[in-house]
Amino acid sequence: MTPRPDESVFESRLANGLQILLREDHTAPIATFWTWYRVGSRNEIPGKTGISHWVEHMQFKGTPSIAKGQIFRDVSSVGGTLNALTSHDWTAYFETVPVDRLDLPLAIEPDRMVNSLYTLEEVESERTVILSERQGAENDPGYALYEETIGAAFHAHPYRHMVIGYATDLKRITRDDLYHHYRRFYHPANAFVVAVGDFRAEELFARIEAAFGAIPAGEEIPRAIGVVEPPQPGERRALLRRAAGAPYLRVAFHAPEAADPDLVPLLVAEAVLSGGQPMGFGGGGGMGRSSRLYRALVASGLARAAGSDMSITIDPYLFQVGVAALPGGNLEELESIVDREVQRLREEPIPDDELQRAIRQLEAQFVYSSEGVTNQAYWLGQWDIVDTWQRALSLPEEFRAVTANDVMRVADRYLVAERRTVGWLEPADEVGGARQPAENAAFYPVSAWGLNGPRSEKSAASGDFERQALPNGMVILGQDRPESRSVALRLRLPAGAIHESPEEAGIAYVTARASLRGAGGKSFEQINTLTDDLGSSISIDAGRQFVEARIRCLRDDLPVMVDLLARVLREPDFPREEIARVKAEQIGAIAEGDKDTRATADRIMRRAVYPVPNPLGRRVLGTDESVSAIDRDEVARFHRHAYGPSGAVLAVVGGLGGFSTAARTIGEAFGDWAGEPSPPVGDIEVTNSASSRHSEAIPDKSQADIALGLATIPRGNPDYYALDVANLILGRLGLMGRLGAEVRDLQGLAYYVYSQLEPRADGSLWTARAGVDPANVERAVESIERELERLRSELVTEEELRDARNYLVGVLPLALESHDGVAAMLLAIEEFGLGLDYLQRYPALIDAVTREAVQAAAHDHLAIDRIAIGIATPA
Repeated sequence: MTPRPDESVFESRLANGLQILLREDHTAPIATFWTWYRVGSRNEIPGKTGISHWVEHMQFKGTPSIAKGQIFRDVSSVGGTLNALTSHDWTAYFETVPVDRLDLPLAIEPDRMVNSLYTLEEVESERTVILSERQGAENDPGYALYEETIGAAFHAHPYRHMVIGYATDLKRITRDDLYHHYRRFYHPANAFVVAVGDFRAEELFARIEAAFGAIPAGEEIPRAIGVVEPPQPGERRALLRRAAGAPYLRVAFHAPEAADPDLVPLLVAEAVLSGGQPMGFGGGGGMGRSSRLYRALVASGLARAAGSDMSITIDPYLFQVGVAALPGGNLEELESIVDREVQRLREEPIPDDELQRAIRQLEAQFVYSSEGVTNQAYWLGQWDIVDTWQRALSLPEEFRAVTANDVMRVADRYLVAERRTVGWLEPADEVGGARQPAENAAFYPVSAWGLNGPRSEKSAASGDFERQALPNGMVILGQDRPESRSVALRLRLPAGAIHESPEEAGIAYVTARASLRGAGGKSFEQINTLTDDLGSSISIDAGRQFVEARIRCLRDDLPVMVDLLARVLREPDFPREEIARVKAEQIGAIAEGDKDTRATADRIMRRAVYPVPNPLGRRVLGTDESVSAIDRDEVARFHRHAYGPSGAVLAVVGGLGGFSTAARTIGEAFGDWAGEPSPPVGDIEVTNSASSRHSEAIPDKSQADIALGLATIPRGNPDYYALDVANLILGRLGLMGRLGAEVRDLQGLAYYVYSQLEPRADGSLWTARAGVDPANVERAVESIERELERLRSELVTEEELRDARNYLVGVLPLALESHDGVAAMLLAIEEFGLGLDYLQRYPALIDAVTREAVQAAAHDHLAIDRIAIGIATPA
């Protein structure tokens, strides 16, 4: 069949039934290739839960013509990125590659559609990996409540179990079960291909037809699964008591499927309650601080996070509200507030300004989600699974047609207290700890499970990098992308946690967060209303070294958002009541972090690498005691001394109307900013001198987490590129490098294991991490150290070096596709003095790295006898 154009998407179907969706995007010389199968956890039967996700893992074990692990190696070696995802409704595999390497997915995907190997040995190895993945999820109290609430809400439909399945089933599923599931659902009649990128649709269609056309169609799988959830006759409740930093609340209402006309009004209702949510892989977070739930629960100081979620699924699923309370929070009070806000939706028409604000946010999220070829392909495929792909393009028009009466009508129909399910999680003990929470920490949206978790690629685009320094020392960097409708901005200040005294640990984080709580005469509520009206987002967070502000907005709104950014950084009001709320949220995050095994292992490791009084070893959030003691005057003083133009760097990328135009706008807002230079930081010892090992036990956990760390050379050291290549081979290339091949794939000890370099100008940090069954901790540590010693003592192979070089050079176009990815790169270029021509020089720098240089760098700068190990295990 000849492809037909429809709203820039070419659709066709091969003779064997394989549907093809192609969309040309000539922004950059890359393409993404997705193979979708219409099978997910909704197609599973009791006793076989999690089998769809397990089959997804097995699809990387090889075919008669593709060796085990070769898929990851081949795609990585050309600078590509790949992943696989399983959801309730679908399973998908994608490769995003330079467009001249599309032959790779065109060879991989037809082959593993019919020829994947399912050996008993590999099945048993992967069983351990998947059980470890399940244990890691169980460690999260939010996940535990999510699973319990969903299980109570559904009695008949397979949506009642999580995508990963029950541990009891995962221990019993056989090789034959897996292979039968694969052969039943993996064939052209139950699959489709989506590709987006820098190709000609007609030419690519012919190549796809040649690659897939000879595969037999297979049996047609009915869309309906033959199970309909019966009406819920009354309220259901679930109560969990387990170790957690704070209480959690979840309320779930039965809601319609994606094809139902009521879906879109419910998406608008979701935006009214908690702001416009990111769509698919793309979108921007941080919206919704003027929303009803945020104002009633977070801005009021009662909760750390609150939000809602309207799922997009084939069959009727759920509209959910989630709340992460502060330590000591009253669940009964939080539930009554949620009830009140839901009841308002049912009984009162939404004021027009609030309705238009919600719709504007949804429209903006649609624009942001269209940034990048992988985002586009995901969104097209997701909608073709649940309804039709055309809705991936028509949603903005559908949003604009929603009225206040539509929202009130659907709220009254679906958000009914008598047919809801309520989940409470009460902490079993009092705790205190630390990690930075996500803005949407109230939710655990288990929409897709993958080999590495959902990951978006990034790629190259238009125009040259440009730089301008203001007279006050602030530096502006940028790249204009004239065709883009959106802008990403990052501003970095040297005002992070290393600038604190030990006694005021956490004040950098308090100051950053409190800056948005009122500035230049605008209240926190006014700031939130302004950004939400525009469908924009703004955030300010502190890290160890820097404070970083980020903006996402539509291009026409950049002047307004730059003006707002200047206000909050230069003229924060620091209202006492808002500082108290920021502190309460921060103390809640500290408590939550001490019940998180991954965060705890990392904290232990960093403190061992950088002992007291080294500020690099302190938690960015501080401690319960230090944060409690911070007052408004201390925050104002820290701001006065740490915030200013000296050392400030701003990067802006997107539809700028020309770099000079954007630089002029920024200069008008920041050009007269004056301030004291950043306070000097005391000497930072960047080399740990001896090995150490520390562990902590945490109640109610299933998985242990391991973190190994070693202070090493600065980013500017001549050996850095060789060390980066060494680390890539050890723990990143393909499926987590040699560590993944040995610890995960061969021994089946861990769901995740990897290594990385955190570059710093005065000394970098090398780390390796793994999540394992508690019984496998010693074997995992020994295996990681053995692989590190092999890297130090033996030359890497010619093939490994070639693949590493090809990956590092080939990934550049993908690494710079998104506006925010380019902005982050520009900040790094400035921080390390790399020069605006760095990307042009980079291939030669990597090509100069030899096998001998890789071994020497690993031997000289990754000394095993100086490694610090942090372990967090179940109590």
